[in-house]
Amino acid sequence: MFRNFLKFSRKFFVLVIFTFASFASAQDFFKQANELYDKGEYKKAVKVYRAAIQEGRYEPFAWFNLGNTLVQLGKNNIAMVAYKRTVELMPDFTKAWVLLGDLYYLGGDYGLSIVAYKRALELGEDSDHIHYALGECFIKSHSLALAQKHFEAATRLNPDRIDAWYGLAEVYEKLGDYEYAIKTLKRAVDNTAAAGADVHYTLSHYYSKMDSSKKAIREMESGLLIDPQNTSARRFLAQMYLQDASPWMAIFTLEEGLRFKKNSDQLYVDLGQIYFSQKRYDEALENYMNAWKMGNSQGRIGAENVGNAIYNAGDEAKAQEIYQRVIQKR
Repeated sequence: MFRNFLKFSRKFFVLVIFTFASFASAQDFFKQANELYDKGEYKKAVKVYRAAIQEGRYEPFAWFNLGNTLVQLGKNNIAMVAYKRTVELMPDFTKAWVLLGDLYYLGGDYGLSIVAYKRALELGEDSDHIHYALGECFIKSHSLALAQKHFEAATRLNPDRIDAWYGLAEVYEKLGDYEYAIKTLKRAVDNTAAAGADVHYTLSHYYSKMDSSKKAIREMESGLLIDPQNTSARRFLAQMYLQDASPWMAIFTLEEGLRFKKNSDQLYVDLGQIYFSQKRYDEALENYMNAWKMGNSQGRIGAENVGNAIYNAGDEAKAQEIYQRVIQKR
C-alpha cells in the first residue's frame, strides 16, 4: 500500500494530582515529583515517585505517574511493571489499563494488549483510541471480523480518525474485496478533513489491483494535486502512463515534477530513459547529463549509452564528443 506505515502512539500522559489533607511527607514527595515531571526532569522524578511509593498512602497514583515517567525515559518494560502494580492496587483505574494495553501493543504482545483494552472498555472508557488499537491488534492476529468491528467503532466515535479508515480498508484488502476497500476510503474523503494525498495514492493502488488503469491514474493525479512535490508518486504515475501507452503524458508528468523540484536527479534519469527509448538522443543526453552532474551514476551510464547508440549509427565524431562530456561532467 502507498499509505505510510501506521504509527501507534499516545497523544498524552495523564498525571494524577491530588490535594492532600494530611501526611505532609507524601504530599511533598508527590508535589515535587509532579513538578519535576512537568519540567522534563524525568530521572529525578523517578526517585521522588519511588519515595512517595515507599511512604505508601498514595501508592497507586505514584505507581501510575512513575509509569508515565519511565515511558518518557524510553524504559517501557519497567513502565509496564508500574502500570501492572497500579491496576493491582486500583483495578478500576481505566487510564492505567489503556496505557498498559499500549505498552503490550508496542512490545508485540497483542493478546495481552487486547485483554487490557477490553478491561478499559468494560470500565466505561469507550474511546476511538481503544477501538482503533483493538482493530490493529485483531488485524495483526488475523481476526478480520473483530478488526472490522473495532475500526468501524473508531470511525463512528471520531470520523476524523483517518488511520481507522485506513485500517478498515486494509481489512477489506486482506479479504480481497477491493471494491469495499475503495468505498471505505471514499467515505473517509467525505467524512474527514484529515484525508490527504495518501488516500488517493491508496485508492490508485486498489484500482490497479482491479485492473482499472484509467481510474488508478486519475487517483494518482488527484494525489499529486494535493502533494505536488512527492517525487516517488510522480515517478510511479509516469510509469503508469508508459504502461498505458501515453509516453507524452509521462514526459509531461516528470517535467512538471522538475518545476517543483529542480534538483531531482531521478526525474532527469527517468526522462532520459523515455527519450532514449524514443531515439530522441539529444534530449536523452541532456537529461542524463543533468542527473550525472548531480552525482547520479545512472545518469553517467545513460549518457554513455547515448554515445554508444550514436557510435553504432556511424557518427563516431559526435560519439567521442559525448564521451568527453561524460568524462568532464559538463
